[in-house]
Amino acid sequence: MDKERLLRVKKVMEERDIDLIVCKNPENVLYLSGYWPVMGWSLVIFPLDDEPILIVPQAELEFAEVGWVKDIRPYETETLREIWNPYKLISDIIKEIEVRKGAKVGCEFYWETTATNSVVGEINYASNATFSLLKDAWNVELVDITDMLLELRMVKTDFELQRIALANELARIGLEALIDNVKEGMKESELAAEAEKAVYSEGVDYKGKVRRARAFAFVMSGENSAKAWYPFNISSSRRIKRGDIILIEFNVCADGYWADITRTWVLGSPTKEQEDMFHVLIEAQDEVFKEVVSGMKANEADNIAREYIKSKGYGSLFPHRLGHGVGLRIHERPAIHPASHDLLKENMTVTVEPGLYTKNFGIRVEDDVIILRRGVKNMTPFLKELSLHS
Repeated sequence: MDKERLLRVKKVMEERDIDLIVCKNPENVLYLSGYWPVMGWSLVIFPLDDEPILIVPQAELEFAEVGWVKDIRPYETETLREIWNPYKLISDIIKEIEVRKGAKVGCEFYWETTATNSVVGEINYASNATFSLLKDAWNVELVDITDMLLELRMVKTDFELQRIALANELARIGLEALIDNVKEGMKESELAAEAEKAVYSEGVDYKGKVRRARAFAFVMSGENSAKAWYPFNISSSRRIKRGDIILIEFNVCADGYWADITRTWVLGSPTKEQEDMFHVLIEAQDEVFKEVVSGMKANEADNIAREYIKSKGYGSLFPHRLGHGVGLRIHERPAIHPASHDLLKENMTVTVEPGLYTKNFGIRVEDDVIILRRGVKNMTPFLKELSLHS
């Protein structure tokens, strides 16, 4: 049980006069219960002055029992008698829970992007159907707590740091598999599959601590890497040639906790320009790692790297933010952006990902770091050489 996290949540609930939290989005169910839903049809009910309740499909009961909620109330999954209607079944359970008239109930009203549940092909999340169900069951006031949850989640507990570190260890395994298998003539998608495969096959039961592990690898090579800063990443059928840049955006999930890292290599020997750009990015990261302190504005951290890159003559080639938070999703607060006024605080986990992009290729290096009182702890200092001599 992550007691530190639960105490933080209850402290903020008390400050905001919230009697009860009800969450359905998988990442928030995990945050409040320790259970990462398989299908996304679970609810956590988190009272200020009582023990939490977890409502889950019967089929997920064995998974739910690994969380820290003791009061688990399962409901029937689909049978051949009738088509499954989870709302009716959940409603029946909720109506049995006593909530005082006029209580203030916090919900995820403005949560329009959500991290995946285990079944990544279908995302289930809170919307009007769930909120209406709560209104019908209880005579209460529903209030939005989206910002509250996002702020709480920015600063990680020791438990969370350990889980995120595990995801980063799995990321290394995936990247090493990519390096071991890369060869001229491979499609980008084939190379991405090697990294994903390694995480899936070795990540499940990793060190006896990870039950579910998945990875999402996006390999962009040659001229495709020039577009790696776009708000999408895609592995194509392009075949890798000797001398190509190979950039991988690698997202790894271990039981709902994420790593988000990027590495860039050249298959063979890099050009002088590529070598110079790569070293400028590594040096820009190092400047940030040395200069960041708890309490600094996020835009100031962004400016450290941006000014260093500009001083080396590459300012026009760095078109995106320096980084963002990472934890129960790939991208979360704080935003490390020129316009961000988020404060960086001790035990936040963030990415530091400067990148340079020409018309013909792009280079980015992205690490996941923990903000310390002064400086950072880098969870991903590995595999930061430019040349692959395969």
